[in-house]
This record gives sequence, structure tokens and C-alpha cells, in this order.
Amino acid sequence: MWKERRQLAVGSWRTRFGRLSNKTPLGAVDPSGTFCAVPDEWLRKKLVEAAEPPTAGQLYQIFFVNAVPFIAFGFLDNFIMISAGEYIESSLGHFITLSTMAAAGFGNTISDIIGITTASYVEDICQMLGLKQPRITAAQFELKSSRRASSWGRIIGITLGCLIGMCPLWFISDEDKKE
Repeated sequence: MWKERRQLAVGSWRTRFGRLSNKTPLGAVDPSGTFCAVPDEWLRKKLVEAAEPPTAGQLYQIFFVNAVPFIAFGFLDNFIMISAGEYIESSLGHFITLSTMAAAGFGNTISDIIGITTASYVEDICQMLGLKQPRITAAQFELKSSRRASSWGRIIGITLGCLIGMCPLWFISDEDKKE
């Protein structure tokens, strides 16, 4: 009898590193009463449901903190893509047959490489500017309102950045291409 109880108790505990040991399957009853299987997803959902919604100011801060870095990323992406694509088209176009779209593709590749290498610098600059997430709980960050504010901040930020990053088009003249 003691051996059976010891096996039930051993089978109901997690190991030291959080890996599941031989526990009873979900929905099964543990006769020893020492283990209650609560799925992590269910527990997270309950915590989010019980969380107090963030204030309008906190949502604005989430929006702003997500928008600013994406303005920089969008600007760098379009500015470098247009500049590099134009340079590739004007310099390599004399030697090989290269379409405008191929030059834009090469410019985009260069822009993506530079974007990846400068990502940490953009984030560091944003931190130096004092951009910080609001002090809210992890459950409040999981709420739909917080996720929407974050997504809309990124969408509007990247859109503004890409539009501002198109400024090299003002300085490219069609007369240079005709010569």
C-alpha cells in the first residue's frame, strides 16, 4: 500500500527543471489528491480576463513606443532602397542590361542588409530618447486593446517612415537618365 502511494506521489510532481514526469493524464483523477493539472493556456486566459484594462494614456504610450522605431526602420528601408537602386541602375545599367525592377530588387537587398545591421542601433537610440513601455502587468499587455495599440503603432510608424524615406525621389532627375 505504501509503495502504491509513493508511486502516485512521484508520478504527480514536475521535475526540478519543469519537465513533466510521469503524471496522470489530463482529466484523470489523482487518487492521492496531491496534483491538480491546470493547462498553462487556460491559466493565462484566466489571468488576462481578470486583468484591469490599461488606461488611454497607457495605450497611447504603447502606440508611441512601437511607432517611433518603425518610423526609423521605414525611413531607412525606403531611403537606402531608392538610393541604392538608382545608383545600381545608373552605374551597372551602362554595362549590362538591367531593368528598373531588377535594380530596385538589388537596392532592396542592400537596404534589408543595412536594416538588419542597424536594428540594434535604432533600438538603442530609442532607449536613449527615453522611450519605455508603460508600467503595466504582463496580463495587461496580452489584452486585445494593448495588442491593437502595439500593432497600429507599428503599422502607422512603418507607413510614415516609408513615405518620408521616399525623399530621394525629389533629387533624382530624368534628364540624367536620357544622357
